[in-house]
Amino acid sequence: MSDGGRTIVVNERYFGESGSGPGQFKMPRFICTLPNGNICVSDFLNQRLQILTPSGRLEATIGEQGNTPGKLCGPSGVFCEGDHIFVAEGGNHRLQKLTLADGKAVSRAGSHGKGNNNMWCPQGLAIAKRFTASPEDVPRSDLFAADSINGRVVVYDVANLEFLRTFGSRGSKPGELMYPSGIAIRDEEVFVSDFGNHRISVFSKRGNFERSFGSRGTALGQLNEPRGVAIVKGWVVVTESKRISVFSPAGEPQQILQVPGTGQLWGCCAAEIDGESKVLVTDVRPGNAKVMVLKVMGSAHDEGMSVADMAAKKAALKKEAEEEKMREWQAQREAKK
Repeated sequence: MSDGGRTIVVNERYFGESGSGPGQFKMPRFICTLPNGNICVSDFLNQRLQILTPSGRLEATIGEQGNTPGKLCGPSGVFCEGDHIFVAEGGNHRLQKLTLADGKAVSRAGSHGKGNNNMWCPQGLAIAKRFTASPEDVPRSDLFAADSINGRVVVYDVANLEFLRTFGSRGSKPGELMYPSGIAIRDEEVFVSDFGNHRISVFSKRGNFERSFGSRGTALGQLNEPRGVAIVKGWVVVTESKRISVFSPAGEPQQILQVPGTGQLWGCCAAEIDGESKVLVTDVRPGNAKVMVLKVMGSAHDEGMSVADMAAKKAALKKEAEEEKMREWQAQREAKK
């Protein structure tokens, strides 16, 4: 399906199969890219992470079932930064930071519950660098986790998994979430796939609700239990059970892609493979488990913007980030009084 030159098409390629052997999957949930171009897939029922090449050749396996450091129970969301892989565990209700080279546990956070440093079946993960107002600021990154049953997003410091804050609450009103699943970040905005509310909810990095788009249905612009969400060439790509929907960042519907031969789509991520933009999508259905490779064709969202428009956008983002930083500083100051 094409829309004004913007298209996502199935690349007629997939890899993996159902099973417990090397390179096989039992409910592959989420997926992310690694710095060397390989990919990591959370193999949910096999209680492991699998590192594969873009062609699907197994390179390494991380983890085995358990609840001690380095072991896994129900691995879901995955995200890589530098030499470390971060994984959300639905069974252990926690996050772990592992070394990418050997899977050694570095730190962990969370336990079952509803409090500030608790989680209940966490799913998707995303990492974003904090805004630095001056060169003297130490670069820091934050880890955003979809706290599914609690209906919120939990934020941690990437360096040591120190708890920072939560935003959102369980419900269906604007700014509330019902079984959030995937998370993606574009500029200063956090896009959350709101599974139970059949929509995408958008927040600032600080957690202020900004807007939502989508409603339950099958028409263009509607969603049915959205799972994964990724930013691909500036567009918002959302996986549903049997199809993929594409939106502009503002929420304007662009495309519905029906994917033949699917079982139950779940996670997705953007990838550059052989110099081309791709979307990698997991299929979790028993007997049909695999990773699908979709090719992205057409213009990027910001393509065609004038130099003045790009400069204005950059200035607006900088101003927004500075305002967020000031609000955070003021909140910390008030808390010390």
